[in-house]
Amino acid sequence: MYRITVIPGDGIGKEVMEAALHVLGGLDLELKFVYAEAGNECFMKCGETIPEETVKLVRGSDATLFGAVTTVPGQKSAIITLRRELDLFANLRPVKSLPGVPCLYPDLDFVIVRENTEDLYVGDEEFT
Repeated sequence: MYRITVIPGDGIGKEVMEAALHVLGGLDLELKFVYAEAGNECFMKCGETIPEETVKLVRGSDATLFGAVTTVPGQKSAIITLRRELDLFANLRPVKSLPGVPCLYPDLDFVIVRENTEDLYVGDEEFT
């Protein structure tokens, strides 16, 4: 059995997460879902965009599903906090054409690697 932390997020994140969980429910996999909070609604409720309890749950899981969250101006970003805490330095985005699915490029099969912990992506830049 795989333990999955589910962070629905807020706004559209909840709706997207509901659809993702519906798809996972249709698979023959042994999954145990544990729910956690992060984002603007979490901030409004407890004063933090990502509570330490959420980070602990993620650390103790086999995987995490993270829905979209609203950024809280002046507060730490929930997703960037997780990336830094867990040293998740790379975001892998596979792209592959599938048989039977109309596509302009039927032979696509590659991976985009996006760096997650430095540069403009995390807001560490300074302007002089």
